[in-house]
Amino acid sequence: MKRLINIIGLFVLLFMCLAYSDTSTAYADDQDRLEIKVEAGIDGKAKEGKGYPVTLTITNNKEDFNGDLVITLPVVNKVLPIDIASGTTKTISFSIQGMQEMMHYQPNANQNEQLFHLYEGDWKDGNEVTLDSNLDLNPTYIQPDKLVIGVLSDRPDSLNYLKLTSFFGSDPEVINLDESMITDDSLGLDIFDLLVVNDYSIAQLPTQKQESIKEWVQNDGTLITGSKPGLKQQFGSLADILPLTITGQEEVEQIRGFEAISQEPIEADRIELFTGEVDEEAAVLYQEGDIPLVMEKRIGKGAVTQIAFDLGLSQLADWQGNDPLWQSIGNDNGNVDAYMNNIGMRTVDRLRDISRTFPTLANLKVSTLAILFTVYLLVIIPILYFVLKRMDKREWAWIIIPVFAIVSSVGLYTIGAKDRGGAIKTNVMSVISLDEQGMGSGEGVISMLSKGSGSYTLSMDSTFNPIPSEDLYGPQKTYADLPFLETEENKENVHFQQVEFWSPRSVAFDQPVKEYGQISSSFSFANGTISGQVTSNFEFDLHDVYLISGQNYQEIGELAAGETKEVSFSAENQDYFQQPTEQVAYNLFGHSGQTGQQSDEQIKAELLSVAIRNEIDRNVNTPMLIGFTDQSLVPVTINGDETNQNNHHLFMQPTTIDLADDETSALSMDLQMPTVSIDQGQIYHNGIEQGDPFIEVSAGSYLLTYELPTVLGERSFQMDELAIRLPNNRNGLTFSLYNKQSDSYDSIDQNSVSYDQNAAADYLNQNQILIQVSAASDSPIDVPTVTLEGVINP
Repeated sequence: MKRLINIIGLFVLLFMCLAYSDTSTAYADDQDRLEIKVEAGIDGKAKEGKGYPVTLTITNNKEDFNGDLVITLPVVNKVLPIDIASGTTKTISFSIQGMQEMMHYQPNANQNEQLFHLYEGDWKDGNEVTLDSNLDLNPTYIQPDKLVIGVLSDRPDSLNYLKLTSFFGSDPEVINLDESMITDDSLGLDIFDLLVVNDYSIAQLPTQKQESIKEWVQNDGTLITGSKPGLKQQFGSLADILPLTITGQEEVEQIRGFEAISQEPIEADRIELFTGEVDEEAAVLYQEGDIPLVMEKRIGKGAVTQIAFDLGLSQLADWQGNDPLWQSIGNDNGNVDAYMNNIGMRTVDRLRDISRTFPTLANLKVSTLAILFTVYLLVIIPILYFVLKRMDKREWAWIIIPVFAIVSSVGLYTIGAKDRGGAIKTNVMSVISLDEQGMGSGEGVISMLSKGSGSYTLSMDSTFNPIPSEDLYGPQKTYADLPFLETEENKENVHFQQVEFWSPRSVAFDQPVKEYGQISSSFSFANGTISGQVTSNFEFDLHDVYLISGQNYQEIGELAAGETKEVSFSAENQDYFQQPTEQVAYNLFGHSGQTGQQSDEQIKAELLSVAIRNEIDRNVNTPMLIGFTDQSLVPVTINGDETNQNNHHLFMQPTTIDLADDETSALSMDLQMPTVSIDQGQIYHNGIEQGDPFIEVSAGSYLLTYELPTVLGERSFQMDELAIRLPNNRNGLTFSLYNKQSDSYDSIDQNSVSYDQNAAADYLNQNQILIQVSAASDSPIDVPTVTLEGVINP
C-alpha cells in the first residue's frame, strides 16, 4: 500500500509541474541565465501556409551575453544575433515567411528535435548553450479556406457585424488591431485577406508601419475603408492610394444604389454620403444617382476600395444586402483558396524544377555517345592496326592504345566537367506582374550548381527575402541538415552545409514591390482590325513580346529599350478583349519536355503558364502584354564571388484595346472562364483557377459569374443575342440563368439555348451573366460556354 501511495504521489507531482509550466517561456543553461518569452502570430493567431510575426522578449539575469539564437523552420534554420547586457531586457521582432511547408507545421510532433538552439558566440563555432526544450512557436492556426479580416478602428464594436457576414457560405475570422499588432514589414501581415479601416488615423502609425500596409496592398492585399471628412490626412503616406478625394457631403434617408445585389434599400434617419473627385485610375462599382457609393483603385496586385459612407452604420448589420456587398467588394479567398488548389503548383515550385537543369555531359544524346564510341573503335582497331603494320611498328600499339585511352578519357571528362571551371553557374528565373504604370512585384528562384563538395553561402539583398526551396516530398531534414539563413546588415546569407559534388541547390525569392518599367501601348479595334503602337519604357531590351488574350496571341517581336513599334493585325474571328487563359502559353511555345530537357521555348511556356495560373489579377478582365528578358535583375554572390548567371525573366502587365468612338462595330465572343462561388456545399477542386473549365463539388448550389471584358463595361455594348452551351454530361446537375427583371432564376432545360429578345435587359446584370448550378451529389461540373453577340455603339 505504501508503494502505491508513493506512485500516486509521484503522478500528482508530475501533473502539477505540467499544469503550471509556461511553454512560451524558457531558460538558457542551469543558471537561468537568459529568460526567453515567445509570442507568435497576430493576437496569437496565424493562417496555415501564410507568414506571421514572432516577438522574442529576452531578459538577461546574469553576465553579458553575445551569441546567436537559431530557430528551426521546415526548410531553414533562421539565425538571430543576440547581444544583451547584464540585467537588461531586449525585444526582437521578425516575420516568418509564408511557405507551403508551414501548413500543419508542428515542429515537436513525433520527433525529438528541439526548435530553438542557443550559441555563445557565432553559431558556426558550435559552442551551444543548453536551452529549455519547451521553447516553441505555437500560434493558433486558422484554416486556409477561412477569410481573415483585420479591423483598424477607434470604434471596433461598430464593425462587429462583420463577424456575422457570410463570405460564400463561411463566416470570417475578424481580428481587431491596434498599433502594436501592425508589423514593420508586410510579411507579418500575410495572415490577412482583407484589412478594413474605418474611423482610424493611419497617420499616427510610425512611417515603417504605414509603408508595410502599403506594400501589403501592392502584394495582393485588399484594403477597404469608409469615408469621413479629412480622410486623406488620416491616411498619412497611404493618402495617394485612396480612390476618392472628399470635397463635400450630402444627407439622405435611404440608399438604393445597391439594387443590383439587393432590392432592399439601406434606410436610416440620417445617412451622410461623402462626395468628391474620383481618381482617374479608379472604377465606380456602385452609385446612388450621380453619387459614387463604392470606388475601387487597383494598386499593384492589390486594391483599395472606398465606401462613400461610414462603415460603422448600425443599419448595415440587419441589411439583407450586407453579405453580397462584402462578397463583391472583398476578394473570394474565403470561397476556394487557390493556395490549397495549387499544392505542388506554386510559382516557386515550378520555377525551382526547371531552374535546376544545367547543361552537362548527362544531356548528350545517346546517338552522340554511340558515334563517339564507334569512332574510338575505328581508330583503335582497323586504322591503328593497318597504319602500324605498314610502318612495321606494331609493337607501338602497347604505348599508343593506353595513351589514346587516357587522352580520350581526359577529353570526355573535361567536356562533362566543364561546369566546374570558372565561376559557379546559376539559373535565375522569375515572373513579375506589373500594373499599367509599371509598378509591380513577383516571385523567382535561383538555382546553383556546386563545383565540388563542401559549404556554399549564397548572398543577396534582404529586400528579396530569400529562403531555401527544396522538394516538399523528400525525406524530412533534421536541424543539422537544413541550410542556415543569416542577416548581415542589408544582406541575407543562405548557408548550405555539406553540399555534394556537382549538386544543385535552390533559393526562392521575392521580386520586391517597385517601379520596374512598362510597355506603353495604344491599341484600338475597328473594322475587325486591331492597330496601334507599343513603346518599351524599360532600361533593358525585351525579346519575344506578345499581346495575349483568352487562348489567342499576337507576336510583336523584340523591343529594345526606348523602342516604339507599330502594330496592326486582323482580329475579325478572334477575341482579344478578355483575360488570357493558361492554354495560351502552350499555344505559343508548346508543352514542356521531361525534367532536365527543357529548351528555351519550353522554359518560356512554363514561365507564362505559372504566371497566368498564380500571378495574374483575376479582377482585371483585360488582355495582357508579356515580354521576356535575359537581363540580370537579381545581384547574387556565392562564397563572396559573382556567379555565371543564366537569366529568364517574364514581365506581364494588363493593357487596353479601345473601341472606335465614331462607328458601330459588330462583336461576337465566348466567355469560357467564370469565377465560381458557393451558395451551399463545398468545392473540392477549382480547375478554373488553373485554366481548366471544370470544378469538382459536393452536393449543393454554386454560382458561375461570367464577367464582360472591362472595355465593354466602359462602352455602350448592346447585346443582341445570348447563347449558352451546357455540358453533354448533366447527370444530377441542373442549370438556371439569373433574370434581373424578375429577380429569379430561369431554368435551362436544353444543352444549347439562345436568347435574343430582351436578352440584355433580362440577363445582363452589372456587366455579368450569372448561371446557377445545383448538384444532387458529389459531381464534376464542366463549365458552360456563354456566347455574346452584339454591337458596340459610338
